[in-house]
Amino acid sequence: MNINIQNDTFLTTERFLIDVAFLVVFVIGQIMHSQQTEITRRLDFIWKLQATEEKEDMEHLQAYNRKLLANILPVHVADHFLMREKNIEEIYHEQCDTVCVMFASIPNFSEFYIELEGNNEGVECLRLLNEIIVDFDELLGLERFRHVEKIKTTGSTYMAASGLTANSCDKNDFEHVFAMMDYALELFQKITDVNEHSFNNFRMRIGINIGPVVAGVIGTRKPQYDIWGNAVNVASRMDSTGLMDHIQVTEDVYQIVKDKGYNLTCRGTVNVKGKGTMITYLMPGLAKEQSN
Repeated sequence: MNINIQNDTFLTTERFLIDVAFLVVFVIGQIMHSQQTEITRRLDFIWKLQATEEKEDMEHLQAYNRKLLANILPVHVADHFLMREKNIEEIYHEQCDTVCVMFASIPNFSEFYIELEGNNEGVECLRLLNEIIVDFDELLGLERFRHVEKIKTTGSTYMAASGLTANSCDKNDFEHVFAMMDYALELFQKITDVNEHSFNNFRMRIGINIGPVVAGVIGTRKPQYDIWGNAVNVASRMDSTGLMDHIQVTEDVYQIVKDKGYNLTCRGTVNVKGKGTMITYLMPGLAKEQSN
């Protein structure tokens, strides 16, 4: 009987130890599972955080690239390249029917530009020219000049155009033409301001024309937006054959703006290279008269 009792005690102890062992293993397993779950949650959080940061970085990079490209190309052209998959070999171009083109030059800037030791071999002259161009550019940020687009600068000549998109080309009321006329007048005011604080006597000459052009981007590594056409050539001639301190416009421009309070007078016929004689109109680079 004692043997049976001892056997029962042994079996009970053995089962207890086995139960304890199972319990210990279970607890350890739960702890390990809990730790593994916590590690997984933390890793998942880190991965999500990294993904969010990478997405934000990518969005910031895209915004930076868009801003950078918009400084090189017009916004509607930049969107053309950024928002669609395009063949790199494809040439961006579009026909624009009623574009108002302006050339504004400072003919006597060459007299001011002198490469002497006193002005750092011409650097100070270029710094002042840069200030003038920046002033011209800043005007384009005004709401009333939203349809005017800078095309390029060549030396001391500034080229701009309006009506290059369907939204900006008003074929009925020609608001983009009036915007260009007002912009040209503002350029004279900017030059006056520059002369006052720099003690110079820069003088401007502006030519404006309207007509169809082809707009496009040339180059891939260094893309450049430009416009071509007879309307561009004539606008350039309006500048080169114009008078100092005046805006010279073609007959087509005159017919559009003649009743809008601009102080235009007929100059008569002007010999224009490649076009023969043309009737042109002049407006002094001062504020326009009040509209009737």
